[in-house]
Amino acid sequence: MKCKGAVVVNAFWRGGDDGAKKIAEALAARGAEVSFVRTDELFMRIDGGVKGNASYDFAVYLDKDIHVARLLEESGVRLFNSAESIRLSDDKMLTHIALAAAGLPQPRTLSSPLCFSAETEDAFAERVAAELGFPIVVKKCHGAFGKQVYLARDLSELKEKRRELLAEPHLYQEYVECGASDIRVIVIGGKATCMMRRTASRKGEFRSNAELGGKGERIEPNEALTSLAERAATALGLDYCGVDILESPRGYLVTEVNSNAHFKVVQEVTGVDVAARYAEYMIGKVAI
Repeated sequence: MKCKGAVVVNAFWRGGDDGAKKIAEALAARGAEVSFVRTDELFMRIDGGVKGNASYDFAVYLDKDIHVARLLEESGVRLFNSAESIRLSDDKMLTHIALAAAGLPQPRTLSSPLCFSAETEDAFAERVAAELGFPIVVKKCHGAFGKQVYLARDLSELKEKRRELLAEPHLYQEYVECGASDIRVIVIGGKATCMMRRTASRKGEFRSNAELGGKGERIEPNEALTSLAERAATALGLDYCGVDILESPRGYLVTEVNSNAHFKVVQEVTGVDVAARYAEYMIGKVAI
């Protein structure tokens, strides 16, 4: 009997994610019976136990809705990635805490205490400035594609951004001069599979995300990059992820780990079939 699997996407998905389709095709080519399912179609609920449309042996979970992920796991579905690993990697501050516990090098990072009323003084912003110096990277703890990442160039900009984000989980991070580039490493099953350098192409842009116009180029793996990316994935318990690494004067630094990293660009520049590699890993973990 074929193993039944699902590619689970968010409730707003309308067929635009090419990566999700490629993963489904790669699984089907390897003998799995695969369905596309939106989280709202699962209709997971608690009713004398966990119930819902979840008659699958495994699921490639491409959403970040932790509640549905945990309900699926309670129903006996094996998730790639697990709910807990997604929770840790989707919250940037939790990511940094987990990486710190594993002893991985990172940029200096400060968590902003949550405030639900307006601050009457600027003491915290001034302490952040004194600790990190300018410019300072400001990030919402939840976000994707670099769109919730900002740069404060002086105290005035820092105070303004802090006032804007006061009631939202966010963090402050030292700015690492790296020529507006970083290294994206795709890790599957704890093994670095391919990597590329991403470089911002827009004048004045410090973020290198492809969705913001960043360009990718293939780079040769080395032991230090490979080890660091694999350790980051292991620290978060991820089956699949993209690990973002900066080159700094004090060595490589992990800046983010994306549990749902898009792979179109890295496939194009490296020639590695990421969907096929991921499918092979998952097939090895479930019985077909």
